[in-house]
Amino acid sequence: MKLKHTLITAALGLMVAAPVAQAAIQSWSFSGTVDSGSLLGETYSGNFSFDDAALTGIDAEWLSVANLSMTFNGSAYTQADVTASAAVEVGYQEGVFLGLAYSVDSAANPFTFVAGNHDTSDAFFAYENGAGNVIYASVPEPKDWMLLLAGIGLVGVMVERAKRRRV
Repeated sequence: MKLKHTLITAALGLMVAAPVAQAAIQSWSFSGTVDSGSLLGETYSGNFSFDDAALTGIDAEWLSVANLSMTFNGSAYTQADVTASAAVEVGYQEGVFLGLAYSVDSAANPFTFVAGNHDTSDAFFAYENGAGNVIYASVPEPKDWMLLLAGIGLVGVMVERAKRRRV
C-alpha cells in the first residue's frame, strides 16, 4: 500500500512539475564585452524575443525577432534601428540556437551581431575597428517557474501528509 501511494504521489508530482512543451514565444538576454579595437572594454547587453512556433529543427532556419532592446556605447537601440534592407533574426541549425543577426549602421560606431555557425559559442559582435564576444541566456517564462514550483510544493505536501499518517 505504501509503495502504491508513493508511486502515485511521485507520478502526480512529475506530471505537474514536468516542463511544458516548448513555448511559442522565446525570450533571450545577451551581454558581451568588446575585446579588441578602439572601444576595448566597452560592454553591450540587451534582450529579444521571437516566436518559434514555425521551427522544424531541420537544416538552417531563420526566425524574425519580434522585440529587441539593447544598450551599447551609452546608447539604446531597438529593432527599429536595424540597417536598411536588413532583418533582425535569430538563426537555428538542426534545431540548435545559433544567436542573433542584427546590424546598425546609423550609430556613431556601426555594429553587427553575427550568429554562430554551429551554436552560440562561435557567435560574435563586430564593429569597424574590432570585435567582441556574445553570451546568450534563455529567459524562462514566469508560468514555467510557477508550474515547476507548484509541482514541487504538491509533492512536498503529499510527503508530509504521508508522514503524519504513519505517526
